[in-house]
Amino acid sequence: MYEGKLVRLRAFDNSDLMHCLNYSNDYEVMRGASGAILFPSTVDDEARAMGQNTSYSSGEYQFAIETIEGGRFIGKCGFTRVNWKNRLAELAILIGEKDCRGKGYGADAIRTLCRFGFEEMNLHKIKALVFDFNEPALRCYEACWFQREGLLLKEMYREGAYHDVVVLGLIRDAGI
Repeated sequence: MYEGKLVRLRAFDNSDLMHCLNYSNDYEVMRGASGAILFPSTVDDEARAMGQNTSYSSGEYQFAIETIEGGRFIGKCGFTRVNWKNRLAELAILIGEKDCRGKGYGADAIRTLCRFGFEEMNLHKIKALVFDFNEPALRCYEACWFQREGLLLKEMYREGAYHDVVVLGLIRDAGI
């Protein structure tokens, strides 16, 4: 539905279910993407989550990410915690296909999603929260014009230690 140079952001369909389930149950994939306890998901859990990602949901706008060339489903992205009064939303992205990381798909999805947020949702600011150990994600956001705005000290517990969370932000008209 919304196209970048490398990816298309579209609605989820039933063929995405098992891919999403595999991502949710892959520790390496979820390690840097979720601050929650990494507990295995069932098919029913994932189906419920996908069922909430519709044009009728309120407060969250989630997309499937597929490659333009070949139409391969590679991940998901969207806005969470939309604050309409302040025209602010939090961006989240997951490139679940490991062979698609580091090839520009994530950056293209972020840029495409930000254009949607600014041009269709009339957002003023988009922010992202990234775990300090997720260097590839930090580089990706910064390549998409996000600026580091702050650091939440010892905010997230993973693998027996507390980690900082980097707050990044992008203001409308800042480059996208």
